[in-house]
Amino acid sequence: MHVSTAERGSTLFGVLVALLLVLVAGASAMGAVEGDLPAARNDHDRKRAWEAAQAGVEWYAFQLTRDPAYWTTCTAVPPVAAGVPAPVNAAWDGTGTDPRIWRPLPQADARYTVELLPADGQAACDPAQPQTSMLQLGTLRLRVTGQARGERRSLIATFKRRGFLDFLYFTDFETLDPVTYDHLGNGASTWAQTNCAKYWRDGRGTARLWGSVTCTEIQFTTGDAIDGPLHTNDGLLVCGAPRFGRAGDRVEMSGPAPGYRVASGCSDGPQFGGARTAPATPLPMPPSNASLKALAAPAYRFTGRTSITLDGTSMTVTNAAVGTKTLPLPAPNGVVYVSSAQCGTPYRMLQDYTKPSGCGEAVVRGTYGADLTIGADDDIVIDGDVRRDGDRMLGLIANNFVRVQHKVMNRSGLACQDRSPVLRDVTIEAAILALQHSFIVDNYFCGGDLGTLHVDGAIAQRFRGPVGTGGEGSVTSGFLKDYTYDDRLKFREPPNFIDPVQAAWQLVRVTEQVPAR
Repeated sequence: MHVSTAERGSTLFGVLVALLLVLVAGASAMGAVEGDLPAARNDHDRKRAWEAAQAGVEWYAFQLTRDPAYWTTCTAVPPVAAGVPAPVNAAWDGTGTDPRIWRPLPQADARYTVELLPADGQAACDPAQPQTSMLQLGTLRLRVTGQARGERRSLIATFKRRGFLDFLYFTDFETLDPVTYDHLGNGASTWAQTNCAKYWRDGRGTARLWGSVTCTEIQFTTGDAIDGPLHTNDGLLVCGAPRFGRAGDRVEMSGPAPGYRVASGCSDGPQFGGARTAPATPLPMPPSNASLKALAAPAYRFTGRTSITLDGTSMTVTNAAVGTKTLPLPAPNGVVYVSSAQCGTPYRMLQDYTKPSGCGEAVVRGTYGADLTIGADDDIVIDGDVRRDGDRMLGLIANNFVRVQHKVMNRSGLACQDRSPVLRDVTIEAAILALQHSFIVDNYFCGGDLGTLHVDGAIAQRFRGPVGTGGEGSVTSGFLKDYTYDDRLKFREPPNFIDPVQAAWQLVRVTEQVPAR
């Protein structure tokens, strides 16, 4: 085909126009890409700063795993290597030159630094008083900042010890306390201390006092509900269909699988709402609450039987030494402690309330409107509802028993009648810890049906304390149990609450601080 000279010129012009359009489009695209590059780089650096901050959280968590007391020396921690200081700093207010020690990530142009956030009202971590200066309602808080190029991200990490308050219900031994065998006479309590203060898996069930008398086993029965996580260093005894845990709650039993036994003559139908673990690792209990006495301010230390009526942010105290007076709830450490003078009288199963007045016994009732922990050298006795007002927490920590008062009369052996006024349908909103003995209802074995014992919080005890008697779904005497976990205890706790021996720290919460520090 023949193409004229004019046509060839027209074609060339079209090609040139097309090339020009391609060049313009390419330049526009390049400009757009180059405009996006800083934003993309900025986003990438922010992600790397976040990752650096997370690496710092994991680094400090590892130090706590290796040594649970690592935090108590504040910033006086060993170097990470010879000549390389650890990146642990006092909290910086963000003004002036940055004084913090940073640690670079290996093979990366990113780094992190850790700041120790003191408790409210405290200036900084004090190695002479680490617990007071650092722990905020039982939690340890850090600010960890990551940096990549010019970008920074700050994370607030909250750690809490693995402890009794991780569980609504905790026991060391699922059997009656040996001291309650006193009514049998003939040295029964001494025998029980030797033969019953042991786990079922270690032979508790083979012990015989005389004839058919054995270590008393306490069962969960139909109608009993543990609405929260559970841990026992022993194994459970069930009758019928008690309910353990809600969806997602841990149910841990240190006895061999399946972790529970069925009482004689009972059906086998326990209901487990969450994951069941058997055997689980035991949690050891501390021997006493003596540390609380040292923490209580002088005005909040009492000796001998002390009645405490809580009323919002104040409390009325009646004690032989101080008479009756009203005090504000203690601040800032929130601790009240009742010591013993002369006591020497053990708990009696046939309770007649004749303990010497020198026994360090705290009798508690009322409504609290501030965070508070009450410790007792001897027992804590509940003689009315104990409720919170607002977002508050109460700890009740006795060296011996935490008891619900139940007065009786016309007693003949183990038979009796309830004595007026009768406590019925009692509510306790608190975290309860009985270090050497039990959470128990006095004279639980006689009188009539007292309704339901509602506990909203947590219960930890060395020996299983009974609160009533009955069969599947019925109560003959005492209370039916309705125990509900206070989910706030996953992330905080009452002031200066006591933890298991050598308790490990767990990371329970990470949030971002904006703007970063």
